[in-house]
Amino acid sequence: MRRKTVAFVTLVLIATAGVLAPGDAVSARYTVTQCGWHVGHDASWDDTSADKFTPSSFCQPPTSADPFEGVHLNSETRASADVVAGSRYARWRWQAPSGTGIVTIHGQRWQVLRDGFQHRIGSATAAGSFDPFLEQNETDLVKRDFAASFSPFASAVESRLRCNKAEDKFCSAENSSLAGVRGLTITIDDSNKPTTSISGRLTDSAWLRGSQSLSFSSADVGSGLRYGQTLIDGAIRAQSEHSCGKDLIAGQWRGTRMRPCGPSANGTHTVSTAALSDGPHRLRQCAVDFAGNSGCLADRTLLTDNTAPASPRQLSVVGGSEWRRTNGFVLTWQNPDQGVAAPVVGSRYRVTGGSFDSGPLPMLGSGTLRGVLVPGAGEYLVSVWLIDAAGNENPAAVADQTIRLDNVAPSAYFLEPESARPEHLMVPVSDAHAGIAGGTISYRHQGTDAWHRLPAALGTGSEGQMLEADFPSGDVVPGTYEFEARLLDRAGNGFVTGLRGNGSRLTLRAPLKDRTSLTARLRLKRRDGLALKIPFGQTARIAGRLTGDRGRGLAGQRIFVVQTPAFGSRAAASTIRARTGRNGYFSAVLSRGTSRRISVRFDGGPRMMEASAGPLELRVKGSLSLRATPRHLKTGQSLRLRGRVDSRWARRPGRGNLVAIQYFEAASGRWRPVLVTRTGRRGQFHARYRFRYITGSARIRLRAVLLPSQFFPYESAASKTVLVEVEG
Repeated sequence: MRRKTVAFVTLVLIATAGVLAPGDAVSARYTVTQCGWHVGHDASWDDTSADKFTPSSFCQPPTSADPFEGVHLNSETRASADVVAGSRYARWRWQAPSGTGIVTIHGQRWQVLRDGFQHRIGSATAAGSFDPFLEQNETDLVKRDFAASFSPFASAVESRLRCNKAEDKFCSAENSSLAGVRGLTITIDDSNKPTTSISGRLTDSAWLRGSQSLSFSSADVGSGLRYGQTLIDGAIRAQSEHSCGKDLIAGQWRGTRMRPCGPSANGTHTVSTAALSDGPHRLRQCAVDFAGNSGCLADRTLLTDNTAPASPRQLSVVGGSEWRRTNGFVLTWQNPDQGVAAPVVGSRYRVTGGSFDSGPLPMLGSGTLRGVLVPGAGEYLVSVWLIDAAGNENPAAVADQTIRLDNVAPSAYFLEPESARPEHLMVPVSDAHAGIAGGTISYRHQGTDAWHRLPAALGTGSEGQMLEADFPSGDVVPGTYEFEARLLDRAGNGFVTGLRGNGSRLTLRAPLKDRTSLTARLRLKRRDGLALKIPFGQTARIAGRLTGDRGRGLAGQRIFVVQTPAFGSRAAASTIRARTGRNGYFSAVLSRGTSRRISVRFDGGPRMMEASAGPLELRVKGSLSLRATPRHLKTGQSLRLRGRVDSRWARRPGRGNLVAIQYFEAASGRWRPVLVTRTGRRGQFHARYRFRYITGSARIRLRAVLLPSQFFPYESAASKTVLVEVEG
């Protein structure tokens, strides 16, 4: 006997579409909705009375109408029938798919019953047995809920209108009888997992990149196939949803047929491996039925790599990348760590330089590149990039090394010295390929063997590279001198010359210039010297003389007076230009400002050497004021002292200036300290002093003294004196 439970509650089972692991043995359930909610029905109707009954169904009113307005599945007696034989019936039947069973049913029922007719609802089997859980014998037009669960599960459920009399009796059909149901929710247990098989490039064991495809073929016994899923590392990467009879009701997908989906499905999934991290992954293919059963193949390893290898590490030229004279180069490198990604299996390289381009050249293996040849002397670039087992390569992820070949010596010659600078030697130099590495210029007295090297500089000008040096004609023994230039290019090729551009040897006769002498002194009124201290805000002068051989004054020459302000000055370094008079004398006014260092120079001329004088020290006294209040006070009272340090042309020290307050001791004729204070941000200072031990009457002279500081560009200075009277 089938056990049944009747309860007027709604049983809802949500059929999940999640993926179950291959070893899970939990059956799943799904819900089918019938005749209501704008959903049709998937029931069969049958009549065992030789056409004494008729069906009536209306399950899908217009979308805009109430979903239950007039909705019904009825079995009724025909108007033309007079009687129905006992035990004969008509029924609506909902058949569970093969391999499944009905767990619960919930719906609404009503009936019109006359002369022995009965409304039965119950479970049925394929063999024809019927086990009712609901038997109604009286008319009830109220649409009442009914519910039942089945254990073991039912293979079908039926709503029957039956003549509940013995087979030899009859029920009258003159007055119509009917049995109706609607709004059915049927929960079905499905314990069968679907099966699937796969093929395609994505199933290969080789390293893969880019988009790859997988073909699948699935089958199911039960609710039918809803999804085909391709999972990588447990996450769904591609999914096909198959055609199913379903509807979203109250937030739940419910079937609209007893088998919502088809029993077989095929498809192809394309997976972009670029969305995966490089390295091994777990590939799984699953088929999911409408009940949520998942049938999955065992995991297999998927190897993906979409990232080209990084550039070679530590690419270097064996023997170094300096210029050399022999062709044929060897390069080595270290492969970058690929981690879990595809290993490096090969490389390509390219040689370019000038108009030469070798194009990409393949190389078996990786780590060493041998026998790289260049077509001729010059500088070339060798670019190397890597290829991994997945075929990834990136010509932009290269390591470059320069290789250089040069076997041609440089060239040079002496220019004729300019008349304005006869001691200045210039040697234009050039090299076809490697470039000049350096050079020297030497001289020797004609007729001797000893060469003397000059300090030479290699520079670049409008005429190209030039090796330059100055011949100290005033410091050598008078006579004729010859010169030699030695050059070396970066490949080690050397060149020596002592010739001009026309092929003649360069010789010079020393001395080439007259010696000069420059003197200078600082002056203020009647005082002068190499160091001079002047009052705050005063101007001073600098004066001197330029002389040549035998003390002859040099007139009309330009003199440069360079002033370098002391630390803390607002002024920048400046230069005053002066010109010598008829006897070589010159002078210039030094503007007001801070202490400074002064130097004087003469830059020489076509036939005169340079000269300089200094440095000279111009020290400027500071300036400050002092006020005292009250000017008359008694012993024990406090004297308020105020003043300000003038910082014109200077920046105030961050911590201010130190100021000492002093009084004049008549007995010794000396100024004695009273206190030391510090100025604020604006240069002002404030202090107090209390006279404690004075008896009688005393007149005291006070002054403020600016204490020198390395951060303030003025010398020490004293304010005007202030007279204070104190009575004891």
